[in-house]
Amino acid sequence: MSACVLHLPDDVLLCILRFCRAQDLAALSSTCHHFHCLIADELLWKHLCCRDFRISQQGLGPVDSYRKLYSNLLYKYGSMLGVYQSQIGPCGGLLEIRYKDGILEGVQWEPSSEENVMAPLKESIVFTINGDKVPTEFLCMPHIHPHPCTFKIDKSRGILTQHCSDSETHLQAIWSDCGLDALGGFELGPRKPQLIYLNEVIGNGLVHRPLILPTPSEIPVSLRAKDGSIPNQIITPGLFQGTYGSHGLEIILFRYKDENEIHGYKVTGDANVYASKVTVKILLKYPVRPSEEEQRSLAALKSIEPTMSDIPVCQIAEHSFKPPDAIHRDTNTRLPSKSKARYHGFGQIAYVWFQRHKFTPVQVVVFDNDLLGVLWLELQCFNLYSRIKKKFTSNIIDAYRSAV
Repeated sequence: MSACVLHLPDDVLLCILRFCRAQDLAALSSTCHHFHCLIADELLWKHLCCRDFRISQQGLGPVDSYRKLYSNLLYKYGSMLGVYQSQIGPCGGLLEIRYKDGILEGVQWEPSSEENVMAPLKESIVFTINGDKVPTEFLCMPHIHPHPCTFKIDKSRGILTQHCSDSETHLQAIWSDCGLDALGGFELGPRKPQLIYLNEVIGNGLVHRPLILPTPSEIPVSLRAKDGSIPNQIITPGLFQGTYGSHGLEIILFRYKDENEIHGYKVTGDANVYASKVTVKILLKYPVRPSEEEQRSLAALKSIEPTMSDIPVCQIAEHSFKPPDAIHRDTNTRLPSKSKARYHGFGQIAYVWFQRHKFTPVQVVVFDNDLLGVLWLELQCFNLYSRIKKKFTSNIIDAYRSAV
């Protein structure tokens, strides 16, 4: 007696179908009426939306049809989900493409303050993609001055190119929303240079490159404690915002180069040190422990020669912290009196347009996992870097490849 898969109960078949790829389900749906009816099951497509694009069931929100959502929006454009660095001249930008209630939203994240590193980021929705419309609707500035845009998607590299249909009005709307005069001076705020560079790229195509955020698993095993935990003397990698004088706050991505160094890369930059450049290098093999008297004197701190240490970072003792007397720093933020560790390092400085750039000695103070201080010895200033605690959408390109 021959067996047939169609003899299986429908609930068993639906369980099997949950493991199939979307295009396999489309092909199977055309083989017979029974499979056609089974594959129309909305709960099956709800599962695929969650599985293939890492969206929680609660996060899917109210939608008329999960199959339509998958076919018209996520299958075509779900690979865009994730975090990107916008290529806006030397300034850069942090873009998140997220799913919300049946549409994709492009959200630009930027510091909400010019000085307070503890302040949360603010969001601006810069485009939406709506699969319910026929054809699919792409809108720039949907809540200020909606106008069409298009996207070119390089799925092999995950790079997006955004083309705006009305770049002049697009820019005018941003200037107006920011309360800035397009003819005014740079004194109107740190964001104005970014808007000027945006003017140069938006008409020809604004490029967004994927920004894969590191996870604690990337911390080298040799730096961990014997039980695998992460010592207080180092940080988990991730996004921070830090102070950069007249440039205001900038967004920095700290990640481990290897067991010896942590590098901070600029996600947003300025006309001196551009976005994507290394801003700080933390030398984990070169801890420094100045006395309280030395901490008060910038000259004394400069005279401390870096000395390599074989002591594991987890054995570095907590130490008191005092800022030098003759430095520039944000006096509005109360500094901790204790530090978990302190390291020699290098910070990158440059003249305008990244001319004559060089790395200069710094000391990096680890206050805790979410707060760093960088003492720029040559510049005679102390900058704070605070962790950005927002949870961003994971880049989906790998999940998309497995789904299609």
